[in-house]
Amino acid sequence: MDLIEARFASLIRNASDVIMIVDAEGRIEYASPAVQRTFGLWQDDLVGRPLAEIWRDADRERIVAFMAEVTASQGVSVGPVEIPVSTKTRGFILECVGSNLLGDPAVKGLALNLRDVTDRKALEDQLRQLAFHDPLTLLANRSLFRNRVEHALALARRTQERLAVLMVDLDNFKNINDSQGHETGDRLLQTAAQRLVKCTRAADTVARLGGDEFAVLLEGIADVEQAEQIAISITEAFRVPIEIDGNELLVTASVGVPLSEPGDDTENVLRNADIAMYGAKTAGKGRYVVFHAHMQEQLRERLRLEDDLNQAFEKNEFFLEFQPIVDLKTSELLGVEALVRWQHPASGRMLPGQFIPLAEETGQIIALGRWVLEDACRQVSRWRRRMPAGEGLRIAVNISGRHLQQGDLFGDVRHAFEISGLEPECLLIELTESTMMHNSEATLLKLRDLRSLGVRLAIDDFGTGYSPLSYLHRFPIDILKIDRSFISRLTESSEGPKLARAVVMLGETLELETVAEGVEVEDQVAQLVKLGCVAAQGFLFSHATTLDEVGASRFAQRREQLRLAHAGYDRLTATGRYRVAEIVRKRGAA
Repeated sequence: MDLIEARFASLIRNASDVIMIVDAEGRIEYASPAVQRTFGLWQDDLVGRPLAEIWRDADRERIVAFMAEVTASQGVSVGPVEIPVSTKTRGFILECVGSNLLGDPAVKGLALNLRDVTDRKALEDQLRQLAFHDPLTLLANRSLFRNRVEHALALARRTQERLAVLMVDLDNFKNINDSQGHETGDRLLQTAAQRLVKCTRAADTVARLGGDEFAVLLEGIADVEQAEQIAISITEAFRVPIEIDGNELLVTASVGVPLSEPGDDTENVLRNADIAMYGAKTAGKGRYVVFHAHMQEQLRERLRLEDDLNQAFEKNEFFLEFQPIVDLKTSELLGVEALVRWQHPASGRMLPGQFIPLAEETGQIIALGRWVLEDACRQVSRWRRRMPAGEGLRIAVNISGRHLQQGDLFGDVRHAFEISGLEPECLLIELTESTMMHNSEATLLKLRDLRSLGVRLAIDDFGTGYSPLSYLHRFPIDILKIDRSFISRLTESSEGPKLARAVVMLGETLELETVAEGVEVEDQVAQLVKLGCVAAQGFLFSHATTLDEVGASRFAQRREQLRLAHAGYDRLTATGRYRVAEIVRKRGAA
């Protein structure tokens, strides 16, 4: 028996847990040596003291309540119970187990086992944080967000309230992440998360679902207008550029807004939010769209179109049409712009606006841009050899920002020259203002590389963006293409000519050629000649067509009509407002 008692005493002395015996009044009768290692308290100092007194006042109530529960138990252990307590030097989280052994003659007290689980709880909290929160933004992650939506739907069913889930996707994030680097992308996401939190209420859940996709759970929503107000706040907040290392990065937000309906489950709500968000992107990005049932069919159609787009390359369903670019002074053909079309097996002939946004979103735009370059160069090279006066004609090709920033545009252009035999000076690459301004330093280097091949560069749709003049001066640009919105206003208001004149004068100042897009009536031609615009394209001259038709007699006759109109425009109009030939002569003599 002495051996057993000795072994038991040794176990108690070396146990990591603190073992205490407390009498019916709560005074400590025994404390194991672990009390010094764990709490920094000496055994001799504790014996005879009330257990509650060794903790700070704020902790005593919890200890007293636990002791009362143990005292009330008969033959049943209480716990484990986690109780946060503090001594004068540090705080603990105790895992407490107690048994009422007052009736046991060998003990005659309450037996307590106290374990310090502070480190374990900290680790559990870290694991919980990792399991349910995004480590980059510290927002809720997809798992926690789905769980909260599920609970919110259950509550809404009981209270007859509604909720909304806003799906938020950052527009243009991938371009920035790929061109500026992942470190910049991560910092941008952190700033985006902070903006989202500021736009929402304290009770709302903001989550990062992955990549550049965020979500917001709005509970207790009375009507869709409440959700719309928060969606508006989000879209407006993201219209302000995000500054990182002195660079202003513009990332807008597309927001989908579904309101829960009776019977909705988590899958339905999240799917509807996704559908509405894609609707916002399709509508032009940087805006919000409220979900409606008909959008589900639109999404199915979009997915079908995406599958068809993937197969269109293999099936050779893309083809090019060409719109003439005409010299406004001589009426001669300067070149053509290549415009891609899709001969869809079910929908028939599709224009760029029907599939280019999808190609941009899915990344297929790079492969499509490469195909357009190669086919345009091949066709024009053959056409120039057949046309008697085709030696100086140029071909304009639109290139997407994604192709410039993420693809190997330099290599693609060089390969197009190799397989077609087209002279580099005959190719004009058109880029939008926003593409030029994105990551401007890297863009400048890419444009200089392209110019080293001998190609010419143009800013397409000029006037619709916000290009600083200093940037225009630095970039190796040859041509400004005046957006059709300016041209349509030439004869509609007194402001129209002023806007067009400003662009033409800017071109003259920077020694750039100006080309007007979307010319549809002869009055616009007269205005453009008066303003000094060099060239134009539009339905007035010809719709986009095949290269053979561009050189056919029908187009030649149209050019002759234009030449006659220039020769004496006053004879073609009742008022005789303009004598285009006279204007051209005076400008030439000036």
